[in-house]
Amino acid sequence: MSEETVPLNTEKRIKEAARKVFMEKGFDGTTSRDIAEAAGINVALTNYYFRSKEKLFKMIFEDAHREFFHESHELLQKPISLREKIPQLMAADFNLFSKTPNLSLFLLAERHRHPELLASVEQPSALGFFLNQIQEAVEQGEIRPMAPAHVLQLIMANVQFVYLSKPVMVQCANLNPTTYADFAGQHQQLVTDMIMNYLFNF
Repeated sequence: MSEETVPLNTEKRIKEAARKVFMEKGFDGTTSRDIAEAAGINVALTNYYFRSKEKLFKMIFEDAHREFFHESHELLQKPISLREKIPQLMAADFNLFSKTPNLSLFLLAERHRHPELLASVEQPSALGFFLNQIQEAVEQGEIRPMAPAHVLQLIMANVQFVYLSKPVMVQCANLNPTTYADFAGQHQQLVTDMIMNYLFNF
């Protein structure tokens, strides 16, 4: 194994371990020792690569933020109608959170706890394009009159809460992982129809 390969593999291992631990415990509940143990290395080596827990956390958060918007970024600015775009966006978000259900909770919780650490994380420009498209649709009478931010909130809340509430729903509705996946798929169709009817049939 070459000298160049070892550092790259070690750095990757630390980042993967840090992501896992930060997702589980958050910034406040995580120590450099936790990350080092999860990566199978010593604390000194972790600090050598990333200098501080704060720097490593910010890197992990920015990666998670990009992942959050990755599947929807192209769709947000795609030149198609809202009738086409909104169901596709919701499908992309359902797909993302079904694979990484803790992603939304991690991003929301850490933004609330540590806004000072995350002030430099920018929203993607594609989001602005989507909000402008909504505003134009309102002005042209295509959808129900409302602030674009409300449309965004309707989509986000009705997609993300399905996965944020999974532990409660599994217990209350006596669902297992397989039946919950079926439930989430049915819920996707239900909330998509609900939002589309509310926006366009008025």
